[in-house]
Amino acid sequence: MNAGFASSQMSVSTQQTSVDHPVTFANTVGLYKPADVSLSGEGADTAVLFVSSWGFEELCARKFWRLLAGDLATRGLSSMRFDYPGTGDAIDPVDYDKGLDLWLDSIRAAAAKLRELSQTRQLILIGHGLGALLAWKAAETMDNVVGLALAAPALSGRHWLREFVALSRVANPDALQHRAQASGPAMGEQVFPDSLAASLRTIAITSSTSVPAPNIFLLKQENRPADEQFATHLAALDTELRAMVFPGYNNFVRDVLFSVPSLKAIEMLSGWAADIAAKQGGKTAVLQQEASVQGLSPQPLAGDGFQERPVRFGDHKRLYGIMCEPLGGRQGATVIVSPTGYERMSGWGRISAQMCRELARQGIASLRFDGANVADSPPAAGAPEQILYHASQLTDVMAAVDFLEAENQLPVVVTGRCSGAWVAFKSAVKDPRIKGCVPVNLYDLYIPADVDVNLFLRSTRQSLSGYGSKFMSGALWKRVMRGEVRVVSGLSNLFKALVGKAFSFLTPLSVKYPYFSERARSLSRDFGKLAQNDTRVTLIYSEGDAGFGMLERNFCRRGRLLRGSYGTPKVVTIPKADHNLTTAEAREAWTLELKTLALQLPLKP
Repeated sequence: MNAGFASSQMSVSTQQTSVDHPVTFANTVGLYKPADVSLSGEGADTAVLFVSSWGFEELCARKFWRLLAGDLATRGLSSMRFDYPGTGDAIDPVDYDKGLDLWLDSIRAAAAKLRELSQTRQLILIGHGLGALLAWKAAETMDNVVGLALAAPALSGRHWLREFVALSRVANPDALQHRAQASGPAMGEQVFPDSLAASLRTIAITSSTSVPAPNIFLLKQENRPADEQFATHLAALDTELRAMVFPGYNNFVRDVLFSVPSLKAIEMLSGWAADIAAKQGGKTAVLQQEASVQGLSPQPLAGDGFQERPVRFGDHKRLYGIMCEPLGGRQGATVIVSPTGYERMSGWGRISAQMCRELARQGIASLRFDGANVADSPPAAGAPEQILYHASQLTDVMAAVDFLEAENQLPVVVTGRCSGAWVAFKSAVKDPRIKGCVPVNLYDLYIPADVDVNLFLRSTRQSLSGYGSKFMSGALWKRVMRGEVRVVSGLSNLFKALVGKAFSFLTPLSVKYPYFSERARSLSRDFGKLAQNDTRVTLIYSEGDAGFGMLERNFCRRGRLLRGSYGTPKVVTIPKADHNLTTAEAREAWTLELKTLALQLPLKP
């Protein structure tokens, strides 16, 4: 489970907002947020460009950028965020021979696009992590950059590369090694390109003798001496400096799933940007901007055997997605990829983006999207802040099916992993238009509606075989000695797994007579509905995954009682795969099962 857990508190939004405006340029995609026209009809002659970090830092920051863009808009400032080539939803470059210039060029192209859309002369760059260092270097060759915000900046490329490798082990400690050992940072099969890393190692901004902008805002990490020293260095240069501690930064990037965007930091950044814009003076006709933006129709981006177009759908265009389609002939059902946790739709290590593109090369179209209150999609009106395992997620999938039906792209196969697998499964039960369902590493087919999601996410258990393999692992005992493993919680989960195994002899009776527990009744209803609707089901599990143990608890060894009672659901295990399907081999196995099922469902004429 990954990516962007928003808050432990529950809050409800009563007014529905739309997704920001997608734009395409320079083989990448961005999201443009115009200044709010409801205030005065005029905005500042200054716009704000967000410059992202890479890897799990970028995943954590995606929702942060959306919230910051909204706050800036209320202060009369337009903004845009975008993906570097080879990251997120951007097209992969032919090669990386240009080194870091490839990404610096994309920053400059994004700046030009932002100026075009906002009709402003002046820019403020806000960079986070590695993006702060890149924003500094790009600003050195750009005109009219009036402000530069450095949020928890990477001060040295060499140090950032080393720190990322260390932090990634903490962020995803159970990940398997990818096919080829990476020489630098990696997220699954997404590897930081060697040529970019080589360029990055030569860059440091700590000894700069000049600044690329007259106003600089430094958000320092707490108790980080290097940031304090850099603040002292900047104070001696010719710039207006504001330096403050980044509030809540550890909670922001400590864990991708439980990342909490710092609302205080958002307020500080947007307030500083508004102050800079006011000091510069000048106004733009925001009403005219809004009229032109409403007519935007992003051009599709073409890649190797596929083309992609960003789309907004649902009521008030509240959901953001990417439609990925074959360049050649099309066949089979359209695949909907439900988001995992709070990950952006491209997925951990771009797993979803790469899979959708591979499906397109084989003639199968797909739609991946950010659910409400995930990454770039705003919250749904009336839904809680914490949306994982909530019925509102099913409403998002229904909106995706509605969109595909309007585009004559039925039938539909829905898939997702971990919490996204639960969304895929329950959506298929709910909507008869979904004719195929491929949940991956779904922890449990039955999750009570009143479950404490925070507790559930922290205590999901693994199968007994998984415990056995971990007990034989020296890496586990090293983590125990370092205090990185919650021993009491682990022993409690092991005890519960043993109890479940001890009572497994009752499983055949509960499946045959599903009247004596809510779990049995719910499973019977769900699989009965899928069989009634002739919805084909393929359940995929990594070998030894916790969800596979729960499947066996519900339906005996390898889920054999499913096939006798509810048609012919298929159960597939992927050997040598972790929970997140980190390796290319695991992703290929998932893609193969999707292709097999999608091709069984011919397109409607």
